[in-house]
Amino acid sequence: MNSFYFRNHFLVDRKKMKYKNEMKIPSKRKLILFSSLAITVLFTLPRMIVLLQLGQIDYDVNYQLMDYTFRAVYSFLFAVVFFIINLEQKKIRIGFIAFNPGNLYHRIFLNVFLFVLIDFILIRFHLIFFEPLTSVRIFRFIFNLFSISEVLLVVLISQVYNLVVNNYRMKIANESLLKTNAEARYEALKNQVNPHFLFNSFNTINSLIVSDQSKAIDYVNNMSDVFRYVLETSQKDRATVEEEVKFIEVYVQMLKGRYGDKLHFSIDVNPQYLAYLIPPMAVQVLVENAVKHNVISQNKHLEIHVYTENGNLVVSNNLQEKKVKEPSTGLGLYNLSQRCNYLSRKELEIRRTDKNFIVTIPLIQNENINY
Repeated sequence: MNSFYFRNHFLVDRKKMKYKNEMKIPSKRKLILFSSLAITVLFTLPRMIVLLQLGQIDYDVNYQLMDYTFRAVYSFLFAVVFFIINLEQKKIRIGFIAFNPGNLYHRIFLNVFLFVLIDFILIRFHLIFFEPLTSVRIFRFIFNLFSISEVLLVVLISQVYNLVVNNYRMKIANESLLKTNAEARYEALKNQVNPHFLFNSFNTINSLIVSDQSKAIDYVNNMSDVFRYVLETSQKDRATVEEEVKFIEVYVQMLKGRYGDKLHFSIDVNPQYLAYLIPPMAVQVLVENAVKHNVISQNKHLEIHVYTENGNLVVSNNLQEKKVKEPSTGLGLYNLSQRCNYLSRKELEIRRTDKNFIVTIPLIQNENINY
């Protein structure tokens, strides 16, 4: 597969994904409004049938119509309130108490608490203005029966809606990862055939052949290992920290063949994290960025450190930026951030100080390993 074909194939896939991603998630407000109206009609119809039967008997139909109208309003309010509670994803704060609707126990407690409170208030309110056709005890039972049925229906509809929305979001996330991986593969392919990279590599080999043939052989072997790893991981979305550490050591040896002692590199990774996972080529992207955008000279050595801290992998380098900046697409760091976010649900942390550029990569536990 050549670079031209890959680039066009990638652009077509990206357009398709962009079109799919433009689909809108069903409106929550419309769902609440129309579903509340539908539930109100559903629970009001049996009462209206009873009202029609009462019209044939000696009852005050107008009085009962007003009674049923109020109860229809209760149904609508019940539906709206419980739809809002069960569709809400953000924390709800009542005074000093905070409820997280995403927590099952919090949601159950909130539903039960509000049901008891609202049901009690509405029954008391209704009995002040209307005289029930039956005894108060039977009225309370029927009122509670309708209310419970309505709340259960609202909860069911809300759960179905949340399931549909979550599946839709997962689909979007998967498409986003496919896009990101396609971009990463494209970048990796470009790096493999990058004339500038190859030119520098061959120049280094030529100079080493003249000065030190054994180093030239080591350089070629390292170059072969680098390309082999790139090809092996091009179809993977995860690699162990151990694999990445071994690869970056080889990659840095290649760089040292060009920069020599002007490039300082150190690794301090806690062995307990070697089986953890990160996106492939993650460290290489950061090392490459450091070399690309900073001055490396006899007077200004570039220092790159890779280490573990608080369950994360950290890559840092001292800042000594070039006056004339290298052309950059910015895709490398962006893709790494997107892949980290998708795989670990954690953000790639980027910090810049006056002297250092520090990137923290979240580590993912390997489910196949017992820690």
